[in-house]
Amino acid sequence: MAREIFGVRLDEVASREELERACIGFLEGDRARRIFTPNPEILLRARDDPSYRELLNTADLALPDGTGVALVESLLSRRRVRRWPGVEIGALVVRLASDRDLPIAFVGGSATVAERAAAEWRSRVPVRVHLAGSGVPIDDDGRARPDARDDEIVGDLQHAAPAVVLVGLGAPKQERWIAEHVDDIPSARIMIGVGGAFDMWAGLLRRAPRLVHRVGLEWAWRLALEPGRYPRIVRATVVFPFRALTERTS
Repeated sequence: MAREIFGVRLDEVASREELERACIGFLEGDRARRIFTPNPEILLRARDDPSYRELLNTADLALPDGTGVALVESLLSRRRVRRWPGVEIGALVVRLASDRDLPIAFVGGSATVAERAAAEWRSRVPVRVHLAGSGVPIDDDGRARPDARDDEIVGDLQHAAPAVVLVGLGAPKQERWIAEHVDDIPSARIMIGVGGAFDMWAGLLRRAPRLVHRVGLEWAWRLALEPGRYPRIVRATVVFPFRALTERTS
């Protein structure tokens, strides 16, 4: 089942088992599939940017991320809609790839962060992680700057032949980078934007405790850790629900 917010399609996946089945199907497929996780900030940007909205709708799986998105979806559908943080989906895909001995690529993040995140995963499961584009400056359009040699990054990925490409450039960079290069990496079966997941896996950013996550107060946790995020939190928790609900019902 799918629903739209600001013209962006959002797929409804009710359980981890259902998501796992979908990801296994992607891994066993014959082409790259895109997984995006639209959150309030992404949807507000898409509301005012038709090209970005169109890009998001190319996703093979678009899962709602963020308490605000889940709340709006639940109110509109009159049933509880589950949210899917990118870090959770990324972790699930890593484990599924590890179970099948499929190589994974981390794209983006500083070299230190990517290395620490990869080391953390290697300590958990027997996973083959390849680092690509770490520390490379990426412009807002998702392209590496001319001095960053984006073609070499793609060439590196073609040589490494990962089945899963995790892109941690933040929105909208990561979605645009995926859209630009989805056909350039023949080995890829899943390409997913994971936002700040590398920082969390590297231990640089603490994720909210399970109880805080369960009651939908991760935004308060992030605000406590990073007070500078206040304007972004307001947009996500106040501006987004107001616009999404009033524009949908007007």
